[in-house]
Amino acid sequence: MDSWTLALVASAVALVGVAAVVAVAVRANGRLTLRSLAVPAAVLALASVAASLPVEGLARSSRTFAVVHLAYLLFGIAVPAVAVAVLVAAAVRGATWPVWAVSAVLLLPAPVSWYATHIVPFRLGVERAEVQLPAERSGSDPIRVGVLADLQTTRITSYEEEAVTKLLSLQPDVILLPGDLFQGSDAQFRAQLPAFRRLLGRLDAPGGVYAVRGDTDQGDKLDLLVEGTSIEILDYRVVDVEIGDRRVRIGGNALLWANPPAVKSRQELLAGSAGTVRILLSHRPDVALLLPRDSGVDLTVAGHTHGGQVALPLLGPVMTFSSVSRSVARGGRHDVNGNELFVSSGVGMARLDAPQVRLGTRPAVGLVTLR
Repeated sequence: MDSWTLALVASAVALVGVAAVVAVAVRANGRLTLRSLAVPAAVLALASVAASLPVEGLARSSRTFAVVHLAYLLFGIAVPAVAVAVLVAAAVRGATWPVWAVSAVLLLPAPVSWYATHIVPFRLGVERAEVQLPAERSGSDPIRVGVLADLQTTRITSYEEEAVTKLLSLQPDVILLPGDLFQGSDAQFRAQLPAFRRLLGRLDAPGGVYAVRGDTDQGDKLDLLVEGTSIEILDYRVVDVEIGDRRVRIGGNALLWANPPAVKSRQELLAGSAGTVRILLSHRPDVALLLPRDSGVDLTVAGHTHGGQVALPLLGPVMTFSSVSRSVARGGRHDVNGNELFVSSGVGMARLDAPQVRLGTRPAVGLVTLR
């Protein structure tokens, strides 16, 4: 079930609920009460459950996205629509105070949904973190690591341009891209390829710009996106660069983190001299769970979780699709078994069947300073 089907289902549910409420209002003798609204409320609830049944045949991640998208449309659009109908009917027929109170509460998801759809996804910030290196890897100047994660868009707009501009303004010594640059149809990819190359071609840093593949970068998409730019793909590869007065070794871990190429590349990353700064770039933060305690990797940079994309008070991220803890998936710098991990909240949002919203977690470019 795609997002358009979900939208139609949610709209149908809203219409059923509104029609039921209006019917009750027209036929009611006297004022509306919560009891008189029990039947239309039950119709709405049953229709919501029935609407979620078709998604059971999908893959787990797609099914989860579809159910969440449906819930978003129902609570953000359908339920407030029913609340409006109840308030109109109450104004015509009169209502007991509990009806007014419940209807007012049911209106609240509408502004929250609007805020999550049209405001938060574009409130681009900067996630900053600092990591203290061991004495044997100290130097005269800090190393500034810029992070541009999960651009995950179907087209280049002023927002994506702003993200690159903001990152470059931080003057990073090296730029890392943990994958998921594009997510859309093949037709959209072909149409936007020149614009993507122009955007990515702006990325430049003294120590280089490096990327690994993510979930949406399958096939040759990433290769085509970075063609003609200075970006180097580090899938299961290691490079050595000089940044200031220090030698930095950067290893890339693409989508898989436990297969032989991934294990071999991490071993190569750790093979550097004691004075070499070691950075591991991975799409998913799960790779940090496989590093030995106090492994010698100075920093692991990952994306993938979007900070949960929707994070609730006390609960944290609603979904992470990762084995790291919710607090880690929430984003920022963390110590995982004695290893420094930076998880970027990312710039974009999951698309296709997923609701394109952010709430409780702003998009951001990252800057990690190694001292």
